[in-house]
Amino acid sequence: MIEGTMRVVTTASYWCEVVSKFQMKVRLRLLDALILSLTVITHMSLSIVDVQETEKFLVIRASPSTKQQLDVVRELHDNMHKYDLDFWLTPVSPGHKADIMVRQHQLNWLQSVLGSHGISHNITIRDVQRLILDREHKPRRASTNFSRRLHDEGGNRAKYGLGEYHSYDHIVSWLEEIQRFYPDKARVISIGTTEEGRTIQGIKIGNEVRRTDKRVVWIDGGIHAREWAAVHTAIYIIDRLIADYETDPLVRKAVDQLNFYVFPVLNPDGYEYSRSEITPVVRLWRKNRSSMVCKKDYWYRERCCGGVDLNRNFDWFWGEIGSSPDRCSEIYHGRSVFSEAESRAVRDAMLSSELHGKVDAFLTLHTYSQLWIHPFSHQPKTVPEDIADIEQVGRRAVSALESVYGTKYRFGTGADILYASSGGSDDWAKGKLGVKYVYLMELRPGEEVWDGFILDPRQLIPTGRETWAGIKVVIEAVLNLKRARTFDRTTTLDSAIPLPKAFTFEPSIRPATVQPSQPKLHFSPSFGGQNSIVQRQRQKQARVGKRQSRRNLRKRKRIINDASQLHTVVMKQAEILLRRSKEISIPSTSHRVTAVPFDSPPMANVAVNPNLTARCSDRSPWCGAWIGQNSLICRVSSEFMRGNCAWSCHYC
Repeated sequence: MIEGTMRVVTTASYWCEVVSKFQMKVRLRLLDALILSLTVITHMSLSIVDVQETEKFLVIRASPSTKQQLDVVRELHDNMHKYDLDFWLTPVSPGHKADIMVRQHQLNWLQSVLGSHGISHNITIRDVQRLILDREHKPRRASTNFSRRLHDEGGNRAKYGLGEYHSYDHIVSWLEEIQRFYPDKARVISIGTTEEGRTIQGIKIGNEVRRTDKRVVWIDGGIHAREWAAVHTAIYIIDRLIADYETDPLVRKAVDQLNFYVFPVLNPDGYEYSRSEITPVVRLWRKNRSSMVCKKDYWYRERCCGGVDLNRNFDWFWGEIGSSPDRCSEIYHGRSVFSEAESRAVRDAMLSSELHGKVDAFLTLHTYSQLWIHPFSHQPKTVPEDIADIEQVGRRAVSALESVYGTKYRFGTGADILYASSGGSDDWAKGKLGVKYVYLMELRPGEEVWDGFILDPRQLIPTGRETWAGIKVVIEAVLNLKRARTFDRTTTLDSAIPLPKAFTFEPSIRPATVQPSQPKLHFSPSFGGQNSIVQRQRQKQARVGKRQSRRNLRKRKRIINDASQLHTVVMKQAEILLRRSKEISIPSTSHRVTAVPFDSPPMANVAVNPNLTARCSDRSPWCGAWIGQNSLICRVSSEFMRGNCAWSCHYC
């Protein structure tokens, strides 16, 4: 009886435990279901909020064939921020193409606008995001292929994954590795800090790398965030300068005699932002990442706009053409000249005592269209005074580039073969700083290819190889220019006068009626042992250029009784001028230049300042003394003398 009772109690207890466990499981299942429901609802809400960001983007290629059709396309381009369009390519004349990225819901509207004006068009990319995934986010290739690609390039102990896109941190780490392996030839340098706190880092390459008395070649890429192929090409150039030192005589000579300053990513904030997502509006970001402003757009949507087109922020006809004052525009030129940390970093580096007056080549890499561009780009048919030298070297560089794979490039000014734009770094380097060889390269692909900025990684190394072939021609020209500067065995002209930063100079352009100047010679305090020809030139210059009386001139000659003191005296007098700047009235000349038509003899095709002659004067009272002491100073220190002794040196 007792045993039966115990069995009943045990059975009841067992079933109570089973029921309790079942109830617990039910509660857990209900809780899981509730959590799942909340997750689904939240996901649906987020999907509704983000529907615009996941919307499909397409690219339409428009081909205007008449002037009227071109005007329609340009109207769309000038107001692309208003219509929420993104022009990848802008036509410069009838017959050229425009590549326009558009959202799916605006496709019919854009097609109707183009169709109503008879503009031929077709869809070249039906899903930009899918193309980004296919081209840039595939699984890494097999390690054997990866190693073979590195082995093919060879020569550099610091290995880099050439043929692939990498992060800014990875690039900087590679530069530091080069410095570690080649401490006598390479040094990592920083020129500034961005809005988001990143340092703008590059590398200086040159044998005896700490020397600062050598002539300079400047190369940069990535000033526009989305132009990843330009970044890779700058990296390829760095690799060649290191890897080919032992095998290529030209590279060895260049690294021994010159300093190279290479900055693969001038816009690291924008570059990293463009890598942060695969959505087209992020991947194809162009500007830097300066502060945002939110407002309603043309479609009455809230838009937060920010960033500046850094290649519209330099001091060359800033804000005039090919740029916009609208912060939402892709070509927003900023609040003022050099308003951005990145453009100021380039300016400060170029004006530093280490580089100022020593840069003979300024090369800036962009994509795309396969163009080799020389100054000036702010208006058509406007070129520098030394256009003959620039064209000769540039065309030889294009020929060398084309000889590698047969890739075809067009050569000319940006305004003539691409579109007019002001505030570019290349025009600033030529017009303001007087750099001899200045070129902007729009790399692969060409206009006829449809993938634009999303270049297939398989084309990265070929792009680097052919571009390097062209750049080597420019390097050779710089070496020849350096050799031409040494006109006497006892006169070594290796450095320029470091000018006070407070001085600003007008563009290095003169009326075409002035005879072309001799090659620029850079100042050195050693002038002994000059031959009779130089002495006769000195006497002739002194007779024509003196503005002081002979008595005052003799007095100042006694002050400068040793030619080696001339540099010190010049700088002291420049400091005095700066302190007296509030008392001395310095006439300001306009930056406006007018284009001389190609068919207008006898004027050359140069930019002319119409106000220069009327306002011609010397800013310094010591011009006569300087010319009397050294008749060649107008040539050997042309930038300083142009700014202070324009009349005595016959610059006007």
